[in-house]
Amino acid sequence: MRSRGRWFAGVVALSTILCVGCFSFAVDYSSVTALLQPQSGAVAEIIELLDHGEEADARELLDELHEAVVQTRAMLTGTRFSGTAEMLTDPFTLPAGTYRVTVRAEGFVAVEAMSVADPGDSELLFSLSMDAATDGASTMYRSNGERIMLEFTNITAPYELWFEEIS
Repeated sequence: MRSRGRWFAGVVALSTILCVGCFSFAVDYSSVTALLQPQSGAVAEIIELLDHGEEADARELLDELHEAVVQTRAMLTGTRFSGTAEMLTDPFTLPAGTYRVTVRAEGFVAVEAMSVADPGDSELLFSLSMDAATDGASTMYRSNGERIMLEFTNITAPYELWFEEIS
């Protein structure tokens, strides 16, 4: 009888740990769907515009759809960041490759990528003045697959930044 009680207590403890672990890894899909929802009819609308010879309008919608897809992918992979104040991100691994890094902000913003293994090894991604990135500013970043952290400084307004793998 005593071993059955220990077994039951062990099962309850393990189940609790697994449930808490599963919920802690869950993605908040509401922000993802908020990005994609406005694009739900974009493909049909793009096709209709092309059928009517409105190529410029179709390209504009295609660009909006592309940005929504890129930002959604960045959210799902943990490579999209936003905030309103200076911060240092948690370490994350950016798979080896070449990335377009885009920042959007109405105020000042500076962003530096730092190697976790060697914090002295850093790269300034952005140092932008007021209104320089209201429509977005981009730069290229090559990752060797190591863990990095991003430091956001000189923040004067809300910002968002995301990585897009291009090779």
